[in-house]
Parts: sequence; C-alpha cells; structure tokens
Amino acid sequence: MRITQRMMTDRVNNSLSNNAEKLMKTQSQISSGKRFTKASEDPVGMAKSLDYRKTLDSVDQYVRNVSRARSGLDTGESTLSDIGDLLNRAKELALSQTTGTASPETRQIAAGEAKQLRDQLIQLANTKQDDRYLFGGRKTDTPPYDPLNPEAGFQGDDGGFPIIVSDGVTLDTAVSGKQAFASTVDPVLVLTDLIKGLEANDPTAISGQLDALDQSQAQIVNERADVGARLNRLDATETHLDGFKTNIQQMLSDTEDLDFTKAVTDLTAQQSAFQASLASASKIIQPSLLDYLR
Repeated sequence: MRITQRMMTDRVNNSLSNNAEKLMKTQSQISSGKRFTKASEDPVGMAKSLDYRKTLDSVDQYVRNVSRARSGLDTGESTLSDIGDLLNRAKELALSQTTGTASPETRQIAAGEAKQLRDQLIQLANTKQDDRYLFGGRKTDTPPYDPLNPEAGFQGDDGGFPIIVSDGVTLDTAVSGKQAFASTVDPVLVLTDLIKGLEANDPTAISGQLDALDQSQAQIVNERADVGARLNRLDATETHLDGFKTNIQQMLSDTEDLDFTKAVTDLTAQQSAFQASLASASKIIQPSLLDYLR
C-alpha cells in the first residue's frame, strides 16, 4: 500500500492529539487528586465510589443517632443516681426517728427535711431533655409529677423512643419513669406518707415506710442497671461503627484517590511523548507545506 503525505500527516495529528489528551488527563488528575471526576472516565469506579459514599452517609447518621441516644441516657442515669442518694437520705431520716431518742420536736424537724427531699425528688423526676420530660414516656409535654399536687403520684406512661443505631439494630432511648417511680411503689407517695407519720409523731407509721423506701431504692437501681446496659451497648456499637467507617473510607480512597507517585511518573513520560510528537509533526508537516507552495 502506498503511503501518501496525507496519511503520514493524519497519523502524526492523531498521535499528537492522543498524547495531548493523555497529558491533559494526567494533569487534571494531579490537580484534583482523583483518578476520575465523572462517570465517563471510569464507570465501574464511579459506581463503587457512589455506593461507598452512600454507605458513609448512613454510618454518619447512625453515629449521630448514637450520640443523641447517649446524651439522653447519660442524663437519665445521672438523675437516677441523684434520686438514689436522695432516697438513701430519706431512709436514714426515717430510721433516726424510730429510735427511743427521737421526740416530737425532732420528728417535726425531720418532717421539714422530708418535704424538701420530696420536692427535690419531684424536681429531678421532672427533668427535661431536648424540651421533653425525660421520665414521662410518651407524655413528653406533661411533667411526670405535679409539684402542686404530689399525692396525685406519677403521671407518665411507659412509652419508648426507639432509634436505629446500626443496620437492622434498634435501641430504646427512653429512661422509664414508669419502672423507676411506679413499678411497685411510688417514691413520692412513700415520702408523702413518711411526712405524715413524722408530723403525726407516729413511730409505727414512720417505720412502716422503711420497706417502701427499700423498694423505691430497688426500682431506681434496677432502672439504672438497664440504662447502664444500654449505654454499654451504645459504646460497643460506636466502636463497631468507627471501625466500619474506617474500612469504607479506605475502600473509597483505594477506588478514587490518585497514586501521585505513579501519576508524576506518567506525566513525565507523557510530556516526553508529546514533545516527540511535536518534533515529528514539525519534520513531516513543514516539508509538505513547502512542496505545496512550489
């Protein structure tokens, strides 16, 4: 086959164009730090990248859910701890007024302290978290206890607040006021009865609240244990999510991030090839123009 001047020129132009395109692509990759920036450059890689990013978005949402759940449970556990201390003091107070050294005067003083303890308990039980009553269950807008009517007792329910913390994993983030304050006895009502016994100077009525105080403390301890178990579960979930996220980020990096060392080497080679193409073009095209002018 006869090689014409036109064929030689087309080959040089094609080589020059291909080398220029490769050079521009590598320069763009080095500038962006990515192997590709659009699907046409690597359809399979882009599909993997989008899938990894979608997974990372889900993991980030789970991490936010874990953080929100921990905040409420931490507050609940701390509040229950304070209530437990308060009930311990109430029992000490009751025991001190069942001895032979107690008198009507000491019992009146103790009644005053017991009222303060009851008020503090109501205040703690009415703790809010994110504008909702923490111990009220689904009755988020109504305080569990009415400070003006303590004898009405616990007014909340046992509704939960499940939240997704991982794929297929749901955790109840509610701290159960129903279990803590109305499982068997109501500590506010127990303290109310204790106050009445102290004010009436009735040792039998006072000692009659000791078992109820023990039961109140047991309810608080049981709910704290349940909350603690869920906090431990959140810790384990968070550790798992952190590790999983790291793995996905590595896979994403392996898929789309540029190997700079290789890219710089390729760029040097492509620059040399482009310069060689330019040199070849100048040798082939210029004589043909002179021939044309003749």
